[in-house]
Amino acid sequence: MNELFEFSASPGTSVEGTTETWKVLSVEDDQSYQDVIALALANFTFMGKKIELIKANSAAQAATVLSRHRDISLILLDIIMETDDAGFYLIDTVRNILGDSLVRIVLLTGQPGINPRQKAVQDYDIAEYWNKADLDAEKLTSIVMSNLRTWQMSHELYAARRGLQMIVDASRALTAKQDVDAFAQTVLEEIAQVISVPNSGGIICALTSDGEQPYTDIPIVAASQHFRPLINTELAHVFSLYPTIVRDTIKEAIATCIDTKQHVFDKNFSVLFFDTSQFDDRKYLMLIDSPNSLDDSHVSLLQVFAENISSGFVNQALMDRLSQLAYLDMDFNLQNRNWLIRELNQLNVAQRNACSLLLFRLQNLDATEMMVGHHYANDIRKALVVSLKAQFPTGTLIASWDEDTVAVVFSRTKLPKIYEIEQFRALPLHVDTVEIQQQVQVGILHFSDIPSLSINQVAIVANLALNKAKFRNLHVLEFDTHMLDTLAQRMNILSELKTAISEQQGFYLALQPKVDMQNGQPVGFEALLRWQKPDGTLCPPCDFIPIAEASGMSLELSELVLHMTVQIIRQFQNAGYSLPVSFNLAYNDVSHPAIYQAIESFIKTGQVKPSMLEIEITESQATQDYQLLNPVLSKLIKLGVNVSIDDFGTGYSSLSQLTNLVATTIKVDRQFVHDLTSPNRENALHVIQMIARVAHRFNFDVIAEGIESKEQERLLLENDFKFAQGFLYAKPMPLADALDWLTDHYRGPK
Repeated sequence: MNELFEFSASPGTSVEGTTETWKVLSVEDDQSYQDVIALALANFTFMGKKIELIKANSAAQAATVLSRHRDISLILLDIIMETDDAGFYLIDTVRNILGDSLVRIVLLTGQPGINPRQKAVQDYDIAEYWNKADLDAEKLTSIVMSNLRTWQMSHELYAARRGLQMIVDASRALTAKQDVDAFAQTVLEEIAQVISVPNSGGIICALTSDGEQPYTDIPIVAASQHFRPLINTELAHVFSLYPTIVRDTIKEAIATCIDTKQHVFDKNFSVLFFDTSQFDDRKYLMLIDSPNSLDDSHVSLLQVFAENISSGFVNQALMDRLSQLAYLDMDFNLQNRNWLIRELNQLNVAQRNACSLLLFRLQNLDATEMMVGHHYANDIRKALVVSLKAQFPTGTLIASWDEDTVAVVFSRTKLPKIYEIEQFRALPLHVDTVEIQQQVQVGILHFSDIPSLSINQVAIVANLALNKAKFRNLHVLEFDTHMLDTLAQRMNILSELKTAISEQQGFYLALQPKVDMQNGQPVGFEALLRWQKPDGTLCPPCDFIPIAEASGMSLELSELVLHMTVQIIRQFQNAGYSLPVSFNLAYNDVSHPAIYQAIESFIKTGQVKPSMLEIEITESQATQDYQLLNPVLSKLIKLGVNVSIDDFGTGYSSLSQLTNLVATTIKVDRQFVHDLTSPNRENALHVIQMIARVAHRFNFDVIAEGIESKEQERLLLENDFKFAQGFLYAKPMPLADALDWLTDHYRGPK
């Protein structure tokens, strides 16, 4: 695979002046492999045309791509994606639903043991099948070139088989159309060329599939020549243009056409029938009126062209269906976020800046769905949409934002007032005959506040505003530019953090001593992670650690901290100090097998004594899922590693959880220590006395954090506390300073 990064451009790859491209669709759920394919084909040309690589990371997304691109030559398809059959379902869509027999399909797999079904390979005309591990850049470009050549030859043969060039030209004109109305209008224009009668007029009518409409009421969706003024009227207006005898003949032909579902050809007029009811519940009737009589050759040409027209109507119906899948939320029966973003992208800057986006989120809908089921929760969603349309009719666009949120776009001049939004929140939702008081949170965003952002970026900011409302438990939150600044800062931190973790640069541990308050002797250290950025500034842990946890980089940081902690313990030992060092771990990292395996390896290889290691987790983390976490902590304690519960007293553990808590030490939160010398002193004393009794009862060691004064130290000693850490003794410091500090303060044996 690495060879894909070691290729050079083939000779003669200059594409100056080239405007056309080969469209290649890569359907692959591995983003890194997508990038490899893109890199390999970046400078590739064939027959003077470059590759336009279109990417999709799932079969569903590929279906959306296919609804927008009708001229894809090659599909590179990862056969195993969302499900084992996802790739084959997509192939079936291409071959049997879209009816595209020309596009070449190359199957790829990263699982050598999985082979495509032989029958499927034959039935679906799959060109090739490759294991990703067997492909390098040269092989990939060779496969692409071979299949593009095959596609080109097949395409030319297909065009030749259609016979006459005028039918080919007409068909090409039809396939360029992206909606039924434009397609129908083009059909009428091209038919005049096919039958060589330029003054021919025609109409196309759309019927519902039930066929119960009277002939006179059938709507006209397209018309040409002298029929053009009749667009958007009914067929009755056409009949009125003819004398009775001709009118009766046309009516009889239309009746025969509808009853038999067959085309009817006459000397001066033809009636063609096209059925797409399988896909869109519609049928089409085409009446062609020619001033000249049609001979047999014209009728034959018309019959041939009618087959292309029929396929075109079916393809248009499929396009509409694919667009519906891409832009409609089936649960809400409402346009989705993709549709809303598309509509907003069509507005110019001035129009967009005159609008505001409101997001209405149903609170705790997931819990409701778990209790009463998806169907009832879906009824609540629909009730929200109904209520929004009734209460805020001035909304210009409304769409499903996600599974529990509806988005409404308003003109700034018609934006509801805050009190009107609050009144709406107080209204019950009606599900059947039942009134439901469902809580709704509202996020408000004005496009004029963020004119420089793209619509996709606006969507991210809108989610940020709504999530901030949820975090703060606010009913209504109006976006302000500070959120954008916050987002930009977080994105910058994330980018720099990825680089720092990848290169393992800029991180170090600051060490704060833990002391015996009775004699001032150090009994250990807490290692606190620090990150110095390339510009020399320190990024506060409260800024980068939550970002690391949210972005999935926490484990890498925890592994780095563990390795650095072990190295510090070894350096202490080399200097003659046998002092344990504690370090902090996030909940998910404690329970990750990699952390336990690394600790076990350090101990078994003799790099560190288990008693020198101590893990710190917060009380809220320890009680978040103690049934899952306790077995892991128990295994660590059995290894001889100490486990400390940090910020004790600030979590929400119950007595039952406390009795099952697996730990060796509890650390009193600094807030309680601070309150010992505040007006809240009595309450703080009661709390630390209670913690001391709990620690004694359950055989926990106890350490007080945040000691800053002798008075706090005295009160803690009077209440049976022995160990502490805080600025009174030392601030967190680098290893070299910690060794100097030990020289002055450590009086124990070395």
